[in-house]
Amino acid sequence: MRILYLADAPYIHTRRVVEHFAGLGHDCEVVSFRPAEIAGAIVTYVDGFERLGKLRYLVQARRVSRLVRERAPDLLHALHLTSYGFLGARSGYHPYIVSVWGTDILEAPRLTPFHGWLTRYALRHADEITATGENLAQATAPYAPAGRAVRVIPYGADLDLFRPEPRPERDAVVVGTAARLSVEKGVRYLVEAFARLRQRFAERVTLRIAGDGPEKGRLQDLARRLGVDIEFAGWLEHRDLPAFLQGLDIFVLPSLFEGFGVAAVEAAAMELPVIGSRVHGIPDVVADGKTGLLVPPRDPASLAGAIAALVEDHRRRRQMGAAGRAFVADHYDWSKNAAQMELLYLDLAGSAAGVRA
Repeated sequence: MRILYLADAPYIHTRRVVEHFAGLGHDCEVVSFRPAEIAGAIVTYVDGFERLGKLRYLVQARRVSRLVRERAPDLLHALHLTSYGFLGARSGYHPYIVSVWGTDILEAPRLTPFHGWLTRYALRHADEITATGENLAQATAPYAPAGRAVRVIPYGADLDLFRPEPRPERDAVVVGTAARLSVEKGVRYLVEAFARLRQRFAERVTLRIAGDGPEKGRLQDLARRLGVDIEFAGWLEHRDLPAFLQGLDIFVLPSLFEGFGVAAVEAAAMELPVIGSRVHGIPDVVADGKTGLLVPPRDPASLAGAIAALVEDHRRRRQMGAAGRAFVADHYDWSKNAAQMELLYLDLAGSAAGVRA
């Protein structure tokens, strides 16, 4: 099958999807506004007008439409709604899938009336709409055409890659997170919570933060002002993430916006209890009281309290970790989730071929 993706090629979640289907033998190409290499696939970089920022999507729409028609794939799939989803809709090509991943539906439609129009336009022209979780699907439904279902196909964890080993007893409980260091990830609240934990537990608790982004300098400054030592591990390749998670005892996802929470899924796959904000898609992937704990966002006191409860209860951490991996195996196994998407691909492409015949 020839699959043409409209997506951000350097984005790790794009690479995982495309590499998977290319590895299955499908002929995959990605049309992207940022250059990158993806194993087994062709990446066509749409260059020019970089100074316009996101307005490039509008300026380059005709060029992208021409590329789509020239390629004439068996299936067109846009990853992300108000950018690449708009371009897919503008091309008028079918069969066409658009996948909603997070802020593209939780935040973008409300920015301006124009963004709201873009959202409805992209959804109206899709043959299928997918979302990674139930909460995200519910947020998408009001913008979709009446009666159009939003299909839930999770973005899961590779259980062969994220395979935990027994964790030894340590002198200190290691708390950590892995995220893009940007405002919406709420990492500052974790730093503030950690300062409270240090007052209570001193050296019995440590904090490790993996990731990079515009907030890194401010987070380091905040840690200095609060007088706490934090290990900033920097940006990690996806293949290196399991080793980082293996070194933790508790994983924290203190996001303000989170369409799905794949980081929580991967942490749970590594048998870590997950403490997350009760926002958007996080309750889909953290079973409160079973695989982790949910707390209000922007609340370092509640966050510190939840972490403290697990710091003091080694047995509960292990029970939640084991339950978390089982939960991921049941609901968010990457191989099963990708198989769901492939069935959708085959169904749409087969129906289109029948119509053309």
